[in-house]
Amino acid sequence: MVKTACSAALLTLCLVFGLILFSGCGDNAQNNEIVGKWVPATATINGETVQFGELNTDSDKFGFVFESNGSCEITIAGTKNSGTYTFNETSVDVEYGGKSEKLRYSDGMLTLNFNYNNETTSFVFTKATETN
Repeated sequence: MVKTACSAALLTLCLVFGLILFSGCGDNAQNNEIVGKWVPATATINGETVQFGELNTDSDKFGFVFESNGSCEITIAGTKNSGTYTFNETSVDVEYGGKSEKLRYSDGMLTLNFNYNNETTSFVFTKATETN
């Protein structure tokens, strides 16, 4: 009976330790939805939405690369920065170079809004595939 009680206590201790050890792994699994390279698809400027390719701007001038460890690379207007991000299922909060951006996430798309001269410009990004 004592042996059984010790075995049960040891098993319980192992289960608790395992839960503590692996409790941080959930965040990385959640990030898998956005991990990868994101490229611009459309831009909305002055209320008009156009395909990004119509802007005569290289697609490598804008984009995001999200790593599973919470780090990322941001390219805005050709300037690359390293940073970190937090994925919240409906948004991605990005911190880089003392700045922060909040991207909206919906239906497999990320939206970045800029306000310039009281006008909102929006860029929609999609996850890169083999063809884009």
